[in-house]
Amino acid sequence: MRIANWAIGVALIGSLTAGTARAQSYPGQQAAEQAYGYAEVDGTSGSASAVEQAAYGYAEALDEPAAPPNPSVASPSDAASGLQPAPQDNWADYGSSGACGSCVGGDYGACTTCCPLGEPLRIFGKHSSGIEAGGWVSVGGHGNENQATLNGPLGFNNLGDGVNVHQLWFYAGKEVNTEGCGWDWGARVDYVFGVDGPDTQAVRGTGWDLEWDSGDYGSAIPQAYAEIGIDYLTVKAGYFFTPIGYERVQAPKNFFYSHSYTQYYIEPFTHTGALATYDGFEDFTFYGGWTAGWDTAFERTGDSNMFLGGIKYSPNDDLSVTYMTSAGTMDNLTAAGQIRTGEAYMHSIVMEMHMTDRIEWVIQSDFHHRDGRQHNVCAAGVNQYVFYKVNDCWSIGGRFEWLYDRDGAFVCPGLASGNFYNLTGGVNWKPHANIVVRPEVRYDWFAGTYNPGGLPFDNATEDDQFSLGFDVIITY
Repeated sequence: MRIANWAIGVALIGSLTAGTARAQSYPGQQAAEQAYGYAEVDGTSGSASAVEQAAYGYAEALDEPAAPPNPSVASPSDAASGLQPAPQDNWADYGSSGACGSCVGGDYGACTTCCPLGEPLRIFGKHSSGIEAGGWVSVGGHGNENQATLNGPLGFNNLGDGVNVHQLWFYAGKEVNTEGCGWDWGARVDYVFGVDGPDTQAVRGTGWDLEWDSGDYGSAIPQAYAEIGIDYLTVKAGYFFTPIGYERVQAPKNFFYSHSYTQYYIEPFTHTGALATYDGFEDFTFYGGWTAGWDTAFERTGDSNMFLGGIKYSPNDDLSVTYMTSAGTMDNLTAAGQIRTGEAYMHSIVMEMHMTDRIEWVIQSDFHHRDGRQHNVCAAGVNQYVFYKVNDCWSIGGRFEWLYDRDGAFVCPGLASGNFYNLTGGVNWKPHANIVVRPEVRYDWFAGTYNPGGLPFDNATEDDQFSLGFDVIITY
């Protein structure tokens, strides 16, 4: 089966990169002074752009042979004779697999799948009605080799001095669960405070949570929606996170502490509208709906009307390919408070493949095209991720990204246009089911044209940057 998955994956690489070829088929890069004229096309490019995959998205645990019969469990003949089973040492089997035996007192190094995580603790838990509440806190720091106070255009991780509370998150809600028969309802609301708060706020309107800031910190309500499910159809309406792309705003949903340029600069974070999901067909899931642009919350900008939808193909548990798009009229609010009307098209194609029981490969291709003030602007890129799961406590990952901002309208608006790269390596350590530690090392570089004083790094003086970061996530 995995040989077939490999063949499918290789065949799909060409289609994943088709959007990037289109992006580079335009005439040469524009002069920086031209780029400056339409830098506002994204409204707030450079400050804010923006399910659900399994947390961290890495491979499933290694399949182990069945454990031998437990001698401490009495047989029927023992029961008949009145014999009582010997007391069982619960700690000895805590978190162990059949091949491991005991995690305590044995040869730990000889059995890498052996790792006791314990049960996750929840402050509120889930009510019998299905309503639950919870959240997490993410605290970390990211510094660069130049000891600059800012890390350049590293979205969410732009602060380069000290340790910060990125996300103090709380949510409450209920999931739809029809199991393909009957109907059910759901709803959810999320609140976040931290240095990620300003990046997560609605940015296209003038209200909602836009001004809930205090210095580098801020608050946001990035989700508030209701949904209903009937058999295999679910319809969500309100304000919700985007299904586009691979990386997410929520810290526990990402392997890496830092984010890609693609996710931060050319993808939406949220939508306001309605989205239907239908998964009644074998191997296929379909999405379709209407939204009022990107990141608008309940303050609609102009006459924005956009389609949001796509398709997911999952022939088995080891392979999935997802195409999602957002297209239509997306009006923007300029710095002067004027509404500029334009057409936009954006898509993201994500392939996730479990190459072995421990190794997962993810490749993503994005394309973004939009009407600009003087002419059309576009960006495209390819991200690749490789994850290796050592055991339930340890995983290793790598990420390589190339983003082509042809017109200098997204990453460094009006200052630099061209190719942005990042190479990231990291580790996830889970000492407990509620705790994740995510150290990483990252190297970024830029190749393109720029204005004097317009380079991305070290206070606009360098075209590359080496940085280190880590955070700790505690769920509750």
